[in-house]
Parts: sequence; structure tokens; C-alpha cells
Amino acid sequence: MALQPYYRITDWQNEPSQKTAINRTNLLKMENGIKEADNRLVLMDTNKADKSMVNALVKDIDVDVDAGIWTITYQNGSVKTFDLDIERVVTNFDINDDNELVLTLADGTQKIIDLTRFVYSVDSTPTISLKIMNRTITAEIVAGSVTMEKLDAAIQTEFRQYMLDTQSARDAALNYQKFAKRYTLGDESFPGSETDNAKYYYEQVKEDAATSGENAQLAADSAAVSTTQAGIATTKAAAATSAANQTAADVITTTQKATEAGNSAQVARDKATEAGTSKTEAEQSAAEAQASADTAKRYAVGGVVPADAEDNAKWYWQQVQDLKKQIDHVAKLSIPRFWVDPKTMQLKSTFLAKGMTFRLEKGKFIGKEIAT
Repeated sequence: MALQPYYRITDWQNEPSQKTAINRTNLLKMENGIKEADNRLVLMDTNKADKSMVNALVKDIDVDVDAGIWTITYQNGSVKTFDLDIERVVTNFDINDDNELVLTLADGTQKIIDLTRFVYSVDSTPTISLKIMNRTITAEIVAGSVTMEKLDAAIQTEFRQYMLDTQSARDAALNYQKFAKRYTLGDESFPGSETDNAKYYYEQVKEDAATSGENAQLAADSAAVSTTQAGIATTKAAAATSAANQTAADVITTTQKATEAGNSAQVARDKATEAGTSKTEAEQSAAEAQASADTAKRYAVGGVVPADAEDNAKWYWQQVQDLKKQIDHVAKLSIPRFWVDPKTMQLKSTFLAKGMTFRLEKGKFIGKEIAT
């Protein structure tokens, strides 16, 4: 706040005037004026600027508008010049045919800037494909490029479990394949299976069926009772041959199914090799491998579905064995004479002073001794 006038002078008068007597009042007024002046001097000294500060203050500024040069003179007499370089100020700009930015400066010179310096560049990798379109950067995972190491640890563990399950299914399929081969064609891993398999018994059945046909023909020739009885005997013998042929067909079917089991095992191995490419493919391969293993087991030894209890290589092999034993038993019989009972229409024969009846039931010969 600016100081205001404080002291007013006294209009002193000479004697004999008494208006301005030298007394206490007038002297105190003088004292107060002197004291206020002293206070104001102290205040001014307190608030005065330091000389070094004053010397740093600007005394004068001169500006050259055309050249853009400022000349500053300070209180201490020093001078500083500042060149604003306004001749380098851009007064105009354009883009030429080469897609370059052309800047025109105040002094008429031009500066050319390559705009590609302002464009981002991207590099793709074998795993990530990067593209720029309309100033937008997009990234895509390259198909088939994600390896196991790039997957989450939990997913890696799950994939490895699928691989282990698939390998177990493959091993089971290979095991069932060996059993299928053992019961169908024989396998060197199973001692004695070369003469204990479906194919071997099929060959035996063909030979025994031929022998049975010959024995039936001899029986028909020896049955001289009547032409009708001989015809019936021939029909029964033909039925036996048909049953043997049906058995042979079943054995062929068994061989085909065993072959299918082997193919299924091969499919299981192929699926096991393909497992691990992705979670979905691993699950599908494991399921198909398990299904192939079940199919191999179903046609080899059964035990997969209720229907395969009597529809597998092992069961057909056992049936062929039973049929062979029956045919061997019949082939060894000495049948001097056959006849047909007109009441029961059963084929009968004499056998060591006793009669024996025969019938075909489900492809098997059923014999029963009766009193002659």
C-alpha cells in the first residue's frame, strides 16, 4: 500500500505574535513528524531491492520485426540478443506425387519429409501373423503353429492324459488282436495254437464232412428196405452235410470278423499316432481307439455286448471243436442198416444188437440208444 502524506508544516510567526509559540504542543508535533519520517526510512530500507537484482532487470527491449531478432538491454548496461529464426517458420505445406510432405519456410526454402517415417511397420512370426489395414493392426494365430510348449500347463497335462489313455487303448487293441489271430489262424506267441484255431478246425470239418457224406451214402445203399427209406436216409445225410457247410460258413464269417478286428486294431494304432494335435482330436482319437479295442475284443473273445456271447472267434472255435467230436463219433460207427420208423418218422439203425435213433438239432447230431 502506498504511503500517504503525514506531516503538515507549521506557519511560524515572529514576535510579537503568540500564535506559533515554541511550546510543548508544537515541539511534539515536530518530534512526531521526525519519528514518522524515521519509520518510513526504515521501511524503505527494508523493502528496497538489492543492487544485484536491480542490475538483472530489463532496462530496454528492441525488436527487429523483419529479422525476428530481440535485443535486450539490462540495468547494468549488458546487452543480449535473441534470434527467433522466424525465417524458418513454416508458411505453407503440400504433399507431392511421391507422397512426400513439402514444407515451405518463411525464407522461401523447402523441406521435404518422407511420410513413411510416420507409418508403423509390423513383422509376422511363424506363430503370429500381423497385418495393417486402414491404420488398424490385427494379429492372428497361424493355423497349426501352436506347439505344446505354448499351451497352458493345465491343458498340457490334460493332453498328456489323453495320450496315455489312447496308448492304453492301443495296447488293449493289440492284445485283443493277438487273441483274435490266435483263435482264427493261430499265433506263434501261443504254443500249440497252430492246430487249435478256427481255420484248422474248418479244414478238419471240411474233411470230416466229406467223410460223413460218404458214410451217409453207404448207409443209404445198405438200407434196402424201400426206395422211400433210402431217400429219407439220403435226405438226412444231406442235412448233415448242409449243417457242416453252415458251420464252415460260420467259420469263414469268424475269419472275416477276426480280420475286421485286426483292421480295427490298425485303426486304433493310427488314431493313437494322431492323438495330441488338439484337445478335440485327442478326445475323438481316444474314443475311436477304445471303440476299436472293444470291437477287437468283441469279435475275438466276446464280453463287450450281450449279443457277442455266442458271436466271437473263440465261441465259433469251441463250436467247431464240439461238432468235430460229434462227426468223429458218427464216422466211427458201424452202421449195417438204416430204416425209418413210420410212426415217429425217426431214422433208426442196428448197432451191436441195439437200435440207435438220430436227429439233427441246431446243426448237431443227437443220438439215443433204444431197444431193438
